[in-house]
Amino acid sequence: MPRAATETSGISHYVLYGEQAFDEDPEFVHIEDIRSRSRLYEWRITPHTHRGMFQVVHMEKGSADVRMDQVVHKIDAPCTVCVPGGVVHGFAFEPDSVGWVLTVAEQVLIDANYGSSRKLFEPLFRAPLILSFAGNPDGAAQIAAAFRQMHEEFQMPQLGRTLMFEWLIRIVLMTIVRQWNSQTPLPPATGQRRETFARFRQLVEDHFRDHWPVSDYADALALSQARLNRLCKSFTGKGANDFIQDRLALEAQRHLIYTSATVAMIAYELGFQDPAYFSRFFKRRTGMAPGGFRDVKVAAVEA
Repeated sequence: MPRAATETSGISHYVLYGEQAFDEDPEFVHIEDIRSRSRLYEWRITPHTHRGMFQVVHMEKGSADVRMDQVVHKIDAPCTVCVPGGVVHGFAFEPDSVGWVLTVAEQVLIDANYGSSRKLFEPLFRAPLILSFAGNPDGAAQIAAAFRQMHEEFQMPQLGRTLMFEWLIRIVLMTIVRQWNSQTPLPPATGQRRETFARFRQLVEDHFRDHWPVSDYADALALSQARLNRLCKSFTGKGANDFIQDRLALEAQRHLIYTSATVAMIAYELGFQDPAYFSRFFKRRTGMAPGGFRDVKVAAVEA
């Protein structure tokens, strides 16, 4: 189970609030109702952050005080709160509030395979967002229905669960983007560091198959390699090279699980000139040889 990672300067870093560090899963997705976790803490979730995780909190009933960095907002249902990774946030829910909490690895949402939706959703990952659905009951109902279906999939895994999660998550995000657009707000204020990290993450999506070294990314961003490493570590807990290599390993894992391509074909597809070197790279990053990883994961998916 996911658990708490670290605590720095009084701000705890979590994957899920109140749980401790776990083997990082770059395709992590978790959904639960508001009540199941917040009532354990007397409906108060103290300020914390999620590195590399994007969170959506949708309230169907009740109210809450929401802290986003240094600002506290009063919210009433129906409303949705989007929290990008690294944003300090906390909640004081009215007892017996009803709603959902979705936590998903940001990597899932910015995948290069979803280029068209990425342009629509990227602004949601740059700064926290609070949206009222008081004037849009149909939109609120659509989000709530998608969350309920996600929760059912989570509780009772069925064929194609991964794809179903991806589709339902995009329904939620698209509904949020439409509501945001209908309210024509000013663009959210984003810090320079967060904006730069978003650009780095985008570059990684576009060039990880090209095997750019860290120096190329630093040059593209007009940063020194040391500064890029510090920036990446502040948002993800790892240096730029590890972030890039993890993205490459993730793509390899996806190919091994969801395609029938040979290890050599996958190696060439991902820009490796030598399949043997690819196998060594993969084992270094995952602890398993590609063939063994495929056997284990495919068996689990088909179970």
